[in-house]
This record gives sequence, C-alpha cells and structure tokens, in this order.
Amino acid sequence: VVHIYLRRVKEDLQDLPNKTVHELFYDLDMGQLMEYNRLWDEYEAAQLEADPTKEINNELLEGAIYRKYLSNQMVPNTIKLTDSFIEKGEKVVIACCYDEELYTLKDYYGDRCVIYNGKISAKDKDKNIEKFTNDPNIMVFIGNIQAAGVGITLLASHTLIFNNISFVPGDNLQMQDRIYRIGQTKDVDIYYQIYRDTQYEKMWNIVLRKSLVINQIVKKVGKLKPEESLG
Repeated sequence: VVHIYLRRVKEDLQDLPNKTVHELFYDLDMGQLMEYNRLWDEYEAAQLEADPTKEINNELLEGAIYRKYLSNQMVPNTIKLTDSFIEKGEKVVIACCYDEELYTLKDYYGDRCVIYNGKISAKDKDKNIEKFTNDPNIMVFIGNIQAAGVGITLLASHTLIFNNISFVPGDNLQMQDRIYRIGQTKDVDIYYQIYRDTQYEKMWNIVLRKSLVINQIVKKVGKLKPEESLG
C-alpha cells in the first residue's frame, strides 16, 4: 500500500492577501506587579511543599493561576484595541485561553458579540458563526483557542487579537488561519499582547523561537516572508 500525502503551504496559494503580525507590549502597574509576584511566590511555595527536591523551572511557567491572572489583566487592553477597530466599522476576532477572560469580554460587548467555546452546543456554535458572518450588529467573535482554532471560517473579519496565547505554537497559528485562508480578500492583521518583564514574556520568546523553527521546517524556503515576521 502506497500512502501519498499532499500538503499545500501558504506560498502555493497565490490569491491570499498579506498577513502582518504585531507584538504589543505593556507594563504592569505597581499594584498588578505586587499581585503578580505574590501569586508566583505562592505557586513556588506550593510546588516545594509538595516536593522539596523539585527544581522550579520559571521558564516553563507551570502555574495556571498565574497565567489566568495575567490574562484577566490583559482584558482592558484588548477592549481598548478592539474598540478602536469597531469604531471604524470593522469586525474583530478575539482569542482566549480561559473561560474567565472570555466571559468578561462577553459581558462587556453584550449583544454586539458572540462566543465560541467548549461549553456551548454544536448548534449554538454554528449559529454564532452564522451571526458573526452575516449580522451587521455582531461586531466581535470571542473564541477559545482550543475550541475555535480548527475547522471554522471567520472571514467576516481580517483582524485577530490574542488576549492570551497558547504555549503550543501550532495552536496560535491555527487560530490565525481562521481569518487567513482561501476567500479572504483583505490584508490580515494579527495582534499578540505581552506584559514586559514577566514569565509570560519569556514564554512568548520561547513560543516565538518554536514558531520560527516550525516555519523553517514546513516552508519550502527557510526564510520568513516580511509580512510573516513576528519582529
């Protein structure tokens, strides 16, 4: 038996528009920084209490509570950025990792948005995609990266904002492809948001390096195109 796999990479699709990836950096204020440090200290103490011989690897950032805190602090930045596009009449896709950030954004945008996560039914998922695509009053699609990152098309928007990122590079790239795919007629903008001087920023750098390696492996040419640069 001969198995043949045909893989089409983006360079083969001549009709795709440009894609620009933006990095936006923010600083934690004094209160946020104090809470950030407290959460990390508690996380380290809990890990050492469970296993005194454990070597805490800050680079890997295992603490989910820690990540959730930063994602919740990012919400106001995401709202400000999203609103700037809505004011120009543009629809926006927002990517989240946790339900808390997703529902906070949902509460803010109310009947101007739809959500997509693992807790809603398949029928509601289809309905929300249809509403985002065709209802002019629905301006924001808020999706969980795991649930919304594959198998759906969101070409009503050409702007994707990550309120949080997956530490698996492929998950983020899959989420990008919801708006950067065959049928997209406008140039696509992807926004990654990072807090400076945090473990989150260190993880972003690791994710970035992984992404570059992955792109070098799967692309026919090892160099990234300018519009695909994450710098």
